[in-house]
Amino acid sequence: MQGHLDSATQEEPQAAQSRERTVASLEAEIRRLNAGLAALEREKADVEAFAALAAHELLVPLVLADAYATNVSDRLDEEHHAESRQDLDALRRAGARARLLIEALLQDARSNGRELQRRPIDLNLLLDECLTLLAPEIDARGTHLQVAELPEVSGQEPMISSLFTNLLLNALKYGPRERGTILVDANRDAAGWRFIVQSQGPTIPVADRERIFEPYHRGRGERRARGAGLGLTLCRQIVERHGGRIGVTATVGGENLVCFTLPA
Repeated sequence: MQGHLDSATQEEPQAAQSRERTVASLEAEIRRLNAGLAALEREKADVEAFAALAAHELLVPLVLADAYATNVSDRLDEEHHAESRQDLDALRRAGARARLLIEALLQDARSNGRELQRRPIDLNLLLDECLTLLAPEIDARGTHLQVAELPEVSGQEPMISSLFTNLLLNALKYGPRERGTILVDANRDAAGWRFIVQSQGPTIPVADRERIFEPYHRGRGERRARGAGLGLTLCRQIVERHGGRIGVTATVGGENLVCFTLPA
């Protein structure tokens, strides 16, 4: 009996030391995690500050462009410069749309991952506005648009507008130089709506079908396309922010097919 007591007496300090080491290890891990959280909070604040500064810097030239367009439009003789006045009005509408998108993206960056402020969007009306904005590019290339009857979706309108505008502009830039065809269609599925933007032009290689959504990626051998290579990156961010997915494939005939989903 005495032997068992001696053994238990020896084990108690060892157990206590083990518990102390465990507690010390947990406390050190908690301090490490707290330090990491503090660093993330500082980084988040820096990102928000940069986003606000970037938004301000982007908005300034848009406001100035709108002011200059208004001044020029006011000086034009309406009888002899109706076409120029229309072009200036289109410029002002484009600037207004860009401001709405910048403000929406800034608001979303500040939302800290909270749910988007959604509202019903009539995609037929929205696409009409996108096509009006892109009309000069469409007319210059003689591109034919086939647009099916589109549904109503739930989302943040400036972002969804930017999504369709960028996808159509990408199809125009990388499509045939003249007389190409772009198809826009939608079908209902279990997750909501599945959309396609089908365009002609060089088929995107399988190896590049994921990389084209990366920032600054440009199509192989494509010299005439303008832009910074961020359009499809923004499209992916918008689709995923709305809970959807986006990808690219090709039809049997080799036409490029961008597919994405949005909630109903």
